Amino acid sequence: MPLASQKHLFDIPDGITYLNCAAQSPCLKASAEAGRRGIARKLHPWDPERANVSAEMEACRALFGGLVGATAEDVAITFSTSYAVAAAARNLSVGKGQEIVVLEGQFPSNYYAWQKCAERDGGQLRVVARSADFDWTSGVLEAIGPQTGLVTLPNCHWTDGSILDLEAIGETCRERGIPLVVDATQSIGAMPTDIARIKPDYMIASAYKWLLCPDMMGFMYVAPHRQDGEPVEDNHQGRGSAPSMEYTPGYSDVYAPGARRFDMGAADSMIHLPMSAMALERIVDWRTEEIQSSLRVLTDRIAERAEAIGFVVPPRERRVGHFIGLWPQKPLPDGLIDSLKARGVHVSLRGGAIRVSPYLFNDTADIDALFEALEQLLLA
Repeated sequence: MPLASQKHLFDIPDGITYLNCAAQSPCLKASAEAGRRGIARKLHPWDPERANVSAEMEACRALFGGLVGATAEDVAITFSTSYAVAAAARNLSVGKGQEIVVLEGQFPSNYYAWQKCAERDGGQLRVVARSADFDWTSGVLEAIGPQTGLVTLPNCHWTDGSILDLEAIGETCRERGIPLVVDATQSIGAMPTDIARIKPDYMIASAYKWLLCPDMMGFMYVAPHRQDGEPVEDNHQGRGSAPSMEYTPGYSDVYAPGARRFDMGAADSMIHLPMSAMALERIVDWRTEEIQSSLRVLTDRIAERAEAIGFVVPPRERRVGHFIGLWPQKPLPDGLIDSLKARGVHVSLRGGAIRVSPYLFNDTADIDALFEALEQLLLA
């Protein structure tokens, strides 16, 4: 059942039509207040409140894990997609001449590291082309074969929301013994995601989009059979059974158990963690099924209005419900996105598509405001 408007929980002024959560979500008012409490801890680091940071780290792990069907033991705090992908690439390799399967126009943070991995190991990238019918899944399954050494994909394409069937792809990868890495930044928090059905080796998400967290916050699920890997960096919190620093240097020769060894240094941020915990708790309360169904009402309306003025969009069965890309059939005017901003309408241009990504503070009046502005700019 679609959720009622949650606009009262955000600080969205009148006259602002914000449809750009796939780029950057606004935080909740409650998260902003939690961040102010975090700043107070930095202002007064002698305050006993600082001791709550460790519990906040574990709360964030557990909350993120719950969203994907994992445990806190399986979750690392990694801050960014590129950092987490670098950790995965450090622990995976391909044979000489083998292929790493990626999508055409895949997001850079899930591309560059694999380009380097292929160069390092003597492999090559296998780029699956975008098809006119937006069917990525068939293209990926056709690309996987005896030559495949690794598959690294998003849950949906970041430019237009065209979706991949990761359950089918994951099953094929397991049958062939091929590692699977998933960048789920554009889906976790806004749609149901089930680790048990996909069974990736690593699943990664930057949290400042659909998880409503601040910048420099992200998570990585690490499958149990990958939890003995080597982290990108060595820091004190990534070590297990380390003695107290009060009378020793705090050295330990063993890593922390589970995925914690992959934590980025300074993951115990006094400001980011309380903001993130507040956001994740709210998303759990809303339920991702309800978030998805609520936002699909809006993206379906966007699709209908877009097609009526000549845009091409992914068909309903091949797109996620929380954002959508509008592909123009003729060149867009220069400065279109800035012209929309001047009218108080905020969207993105990504890979040539106008990407529209609403949230629970939007309603159909916001969609109408977008298309009123678009029609004025495109059809005048």
